[in-house]
Amino acid sequence: MQAVILVGGQGTRLRPLTATRPKPMMPLVDRPFVAHQIEHLTRYGIHDVVFSCGYRPDALEAYFGDGARFGVRMRYVTDPIPLGTAGAVANAVPAFDHPDDVLVLNGDILTDLDLEAFRRSHVSAGAAGSIALTPVTDPTAYGLVRLREDRAVSEFLEKPSEDELIPGEPYLINAGTYILSQAVIATIPSGRAASIERELFPELAEQGRLFGYPSDAYWRDIGTPQSYLDAHRDMLAGAVSSSADVVGDAAVGRGTIVEETARVADRSCVGADCVIAAGAQVLGSVVGAHSRVGHDAYIEGCVIGEGVDIGAGARLEGLVVVGDRARIGAGVAIAGPAVIDVDEIREDSVADPAGRGS
Repeated sequence: MQAVILVGGQGTRLRPLTATRPKPMMPLVDRPFVAHQIEHLTRYGIHDVVFSCGYRPDALEAYFGDGARFGVRMRYVTDPIPLGTAGAVANAVPAFDHPDDVLVLNGDILTDLDLEAFRRSHVSAGAAGSIALTPVTDPTAYGLVRLREDRAVSEFLEKPSEDELIPGEPYLINAGTYILSQAVIATIPSGRAASIERELFPELAEQGRLFGYPSDAYWRDIGTPQSYLDAHRDMLAGAVSSSADVVGDAAVGRGTIVEETARVADRSCVGADCVIAAGAQVLGSVVGAHSRVGHDAYIEGCVIGEGVDIGAGARLEGLVVVGDRARIGAGVAIAGPAVIDVDEIREDSVADPAGRGS
């Protein structure tokens, strides 16, 4: 089976971290996020991968190249304009050089989905399209997917209200992984934006040709700062499969110095070539490569970009997101949620709970 990974989005929910890199290249513990997706594919014998690109495609190609060192054949297709999920798949058709069904992955989903079982379910149902589904306790923030007894999709319900829910029903949502026949892909109009979720799937469901595959496998959309932070914690907790030997209370990158009396704990990840100075505490946070945390600084529940300098005695807590190369002055206190832009210099000590740094 061939796979296409949709990596064309601009990652606006993760700004300013994605101002300098595409979202799939955001680091997750020991490697770019999308490298975990590639590892997941190869675990199930999928070695033919197409990146459907849009925003900053050069970063992906520079890292993965032809894919040989990752055990895959890697090719790249760049959308000339934003084409949506369906349009991006249609634009990738010239890269599909054998007639198999196509596995489609959103480039911001971390999952342990059993891809072989998913494929078998698709084949046995005779489906034109299949959609992986994950259970949630509260579907009101998502799009609820309802199935018939044979798992054919009967209804999509976008952000249902409480009175639209059926007591006792499984609340299943789109898990961002699909299988599509090439005959179906051929029906997608080329050269214009089109959506798998809002156009193609409802049409297939109406025809009785779209089937759901419910799975309680690990699943997380990493597209927000909180979820991105939680993905690191999950990986350190061993909640998701990875070849990285990182399970534990913290992960510290190569070349990083954690000085005596400094503390990195509570499922924190610190990138390569950082300095965590004496007396500093990094708790439940992500710190990007080449950053410095000054002595006696305190960071809790934050996401810090690359090349950031945090001054002595600074205090950041409560989902403060700091863009690459920003500088936080000595003694500055910032209570989140707050966002400090790329290259910003923050010397005041006023908490900014409303959002952006001034």
